[in-house]
Amino acid sequence: MQQMKRGHYEKDEFQTLMDKGIKYVVRHRETSMFVGAAVLVGVILLIFLSTGREKQNPEADMLHTQSMGLVAMGRFQEAENILLDLTSKYSNTRAGKIGYYYLGAIYYNTGRFDQALTNFEKFLNLQKKDYLLVPSARFGAACSAEGLKDYETALGYYKKVAKDKESPFYSMAMLAYGRVNGLLGDKEKAKEILKELLEQDPPPEIATDAKFYIGYFND
Repeated sequence: MQQMKRGHYEKDEFQTLMDKGIKYVVRHRETSMFVGAAVLVGVILLIFLSTGREKQNPEADMLHTQSMGLVAMGRFQEAENILLDLTSKYSNTRAGKIGYYYLGAIYYNTGRFDQALTNFEKFLNLQKKDYLLVPSARFGAACSAEGLKDYETALGYYKKVAKDKESPFYSMAMLAYGRVNGLLGDKEKAKEILKELLEQDPPPEIATDAKFYIGYFND
C-alpha cells in the first residue's frame, strides 16, 4: 500500500497562505484578499465599510489596527496579546469579532490547534453572515480540527465549505472532504468526491493530490 500523506504538512497550505495573506492585508487595507487554492481571506477597511450597521468603538478599532501592524512586522506574540485584550473588552463590536478570527489564524500558524479551533468557532458563532471571512474561518476550523485528529469535526466544516462551488476555497475543501471521508473509513464516498473534483479541472497540485488519494483508497 502506498504511504498515506499526512493531513497536515510541516508547513501546510493554510499555514503558508496565512503567512502571505496577513502581510498582504496589512499592505492593502482597502481590499479583501484571497490567495491560491486554499485561500486565506483577510479584510480590514472593506469589512468595516460594508457593515456599517454593526456596533463600532474607536478604541476597539485602534486595537485592531495595532494588532495588524504588529503582525506585519512578524511580532505575533505582541499581536496576540492585543487581540486578546480586544476580544475580552469589545467582543460585541465588529473589530472584536474579527479579533477572534485573527487569533485563530495566529494560533493555527503556531501549531496551537485547540486554541485555533476555539477562536475560529467563536468568530463563526458571532459572525454568521460575513461573506468574506466566514468561509475562511470554516476552512481554518476544519484544518485545526484535523490537526487535532478530530476528523468528524473537520469533515463537517470541510463539507460546509465544499457546498459553494464559487468559493475560492472550493477545490481545497473538496480535496480535504474526500480525504477525510477516506480516513474515517468511507473509501467509496472518498473516491466519489475526489473524482467529482477532478471532473472540474482543479489546479494541477490539487489534481495531483486527488489522484494520489484515489489510488490510495483503491488499495
